[in-house]
Amino acid sequence: RTTKKMVTSPGGLLLLLAAQLLPVVDGYYFFLSKDVPRCFIEDVPHDMLVMGNYKVPRDAKDIVVFVVTAPGARDRKHDINGEEIMIHKAVSGEGKFVFTAHDDGEHLICAYVNETHPLYRAQNFKVELKFDIGEHAANYDDMAKSEHLSAIELEVRKLVDIVRDIRSQQQYLREREVSFRDISDSTNSSVMWWSFLQTIVLIGSGAWQVYQLKTIFNAKKWD
Repeated sequence: RTTKKMVTSPGGLLLLLAAQLLPVVDGYYFFLSKDVPRCFIEDVPHDMLVMGNYKVPRDAKDIVVFVVTAPGARDRKHDINGEEIMIHKAVSGEGKFVFTAHDDGEHLICAYVNETHPLYRAQNFKVELKFDIGEHAANYDDMAKSEHLSAIELEVRKLVDIVRDIRSQQQYLREREVSFRDISDSTNSSVMWWSFLQTIVLIGSGAWQVYQLKTIFNAKKWD
């Protein structure tokens, strides 16, 4: 998940680096039915790795489906009708799915029930779901075995991934800040012009009323 504030000082970067060493997990527990899909939003920058770990009943195999939708092209908000970048059918018991964000923004992760499955009997499913973001989603044990990394080399790889994720998040936050500033400037400009228009209307209305009253008084005076 992206960091709330930008970190520009060395001390702040060290604090953020230390915080990144702690587990970052979003966990959820819910019941899933055919009528009510469950959706979650992960606001992540591009090239960020996201892993979903889940636990479902054994009879939910291939019936519970996880779908990841990319953010909208314009405002980077989630769009349930947007491009589907991953579709994963649940396995029996515990499983996981992984995707890499190809765009900045809010990625929509939804869990559905495939009611057309021949084994579906209109039952509800208890689902446990948690998300790991960035380097926390990487499987370093498998990486160490496949690349024959020593313990020190593995720790260095973890630190390199942490720094890369921090830089990616900072760049994403800078872009979001620019976008928000542009929206704020546009809103302030619109408010200023609207206030100016209101002032002109009030002055014109007041002048018209004074003119009408003056005309009425002059007419009564001549009568």
